[in-house]
Amino acid sequence: MRHDKLSPGLLLAYEDYQNEGEQALTTHRRSLGIIAPKSAVKPTKSIVFLYCEPDADLSHLEQYGIRINQSSGSVRTAFLPIQALDALSEEDVIQRIKPSRKLHLRMDVAPGKVKLPDFQTKTGLTGKGVLIGVIDSGIDPKHPAFAGRILRIWDQTLPGPGVKEGDYGAEFTGEQMTVSQDTNGHGTHVAGIAAGADETYPGVAPEAELIIVKSDLQDAHIADAVRYVFRVATELGRPIVLNMSLGGHADAHDGSDSLSRIIDAETGPGKIVCCAAGNEGNDNIHGQANIPAQKSRGMRFNVPLNQVGIVWLNGWYDADSELEISVRSPNGFVTPYQKIIADDNPTQKYQLPDSQVEIVTPAPDKGNGDHNFFVQIRGNGPSPVMGGIWQLRVRNTSNSDTRLDVWTLDDHSSVFFTGKSVKDCVKIGSPGAASSAITVAAYTTKVEYTDIDGQVRDMGLELDTISEFSSEGPLRNDGQKPDIAAPGAMIASALSSNANSDRSMMINSKFVVMAGTSMATPFVTGVVALLLQRDPNLDPATVKNLLRKNSSIPGKPPGTFDSKWGFGLINVGNL
Repeated sequence: MRHDKLSPGLLLAYEDYQNEGEQALTTHRRSLGIIAPKSAVKPTKSIVFLYCEPDADLSHLEQYGIRINQSSGSVRTAFLPIQALDALSEEDVIQRIKPSRKLHLRMDVAPGKVKLPDFQTKTGLTGKGVLIGVIDSGIDPKHPAFAGRILRIWDQTLPGPGVKEGDYGAEFTGEQMTVSQDTNGHGTHVAGIAAGADETYPGVAPEAELIIVKSDLQDAHIADAVRYVFRVATELGRPIVLNMSLGGHADAHDGSDSLSRIIDAETGPGKIVCCAAGNEGNDNIHGQANIPAQKSRGMRFNVPLNQVGIVWLNGWYDADSELEISVRSPNGFVTPYQKIIADDNPTQKYQLPDSQVEIVTPAPDKGNGDHNFFVQIRGNGPSPVMGGIWQLRVRNTSNSDTRLDVWTLDDHSSVFFTGKSVKDCVKIGSPGAASSAITVAAYTTKVEYTDIDGQVRDMGLELDTISEFSSEGPLRNDGQKPDIAAPGAMIASALSSNANSDRSMMINSKFVVMAGTSMATPFVTGVVALLLQRDPNLDPATVKNLLRKNSSIPGKPPGTFDSKWGFGLINVGNL
């Protein structure tokens, strides 16, 4: 086994599998692309990203049961039995293996707030001739707001022969599209904001046509979906803007992750991507510490009582430093400090009286050259993780001060940093960190609405300002994200007939209200569709500069960047 080729998170899952068998993988399934076998005689499989030379021939890997989804490219996706990781790591042609991770899904008064009606009246643009791609929870193909304008659906969750980008899932056109259902409702709502056609709750580009991917939300499969929608657009000879209202925090938060790299490689003239900034503005998922040379520091984080089955800490710091890592439990038990292990297995397991702790401290990550460590905490036996205040203990053995950034990951999104460790910044992860993507924050244009039962609902948000839930930038490498803000609070859009929606959120039988950067993103996606109708050859940099130039933060000089606002609320009227 070439341990240095596996990223820390994947190495943790593999080590647990080696030591404890199939049962140990249960807690990894949500985070690490672990797929449960369909029968007891079939092996557990994992979805991964493979790094290799762009023209490398990987067909011989089939002998290990490894299914490669692309025949070219420096970053590819694959589906493999987890025991095949050993043989795969020994292949000279393979440079790095990273796990797929499961991402999370992230208009009546809104258009007027950003002068959209003025722009539409002045230009007559409707999105006609432009494609809008949506990678999400699917779409309700029977909803009248999309009648006749959904061209294809790739449902990655249904059995079928797949598509060119991966031999899994099923592709539908025409009447067959009704086989695919959006039982979550998120994707239908998102598509309605970007392109719904309705007199009362119109989308931004009501004549654009749609390419839909219902995703299982594994980021490797989302990467396949990005390639799919752009390939379809190329075959149809049409410009396209792709909406991705989803994200996660298991990456470096600097745009060097696998999905962001694929987005940057696939975008270009007439191929634009819009991504959500995220909804963790109120959540202390990010901790930061400045650790002086030859000194130690602690970062405290809280685990709720009897709720969490597993906790991960995802830590990053620059390549010129060396940190040693230790963990202290709420009962005061500590692991030894673990240094960087570059030439052997960097995973070490520590059995404490109240918990099991594994720490992975490998050589610098090959994607960005920086150090990445992972900490995994589990309870003893079937018990949940010990609740209370834990401490990440860090010792700087280098001769220069070091900034450390750490994100909490768990199976309930409920583990948070406390005290001086909390840092309300750097909360935009993949794919919003992609440099070519237009990353969108949420602005509150509406705080009150009347539901289907005539009840007035007030969401307690502050009107006409950045939404408090909207995730902050910048990136870990100080890259400026988010790019702009758009209406994202209490937006009325299409309701999926297959979703079990709360009546308190429903406007009527066809429309529902939702809030989030997931809603702000398709607003901008629709605007970009209008711009592509005017000029089909616009590239990501040009679109981004145009949007930034026509956005502003109230009370701030034009061109001011803020880690919460980006460059401010978009003014469509001036585009």
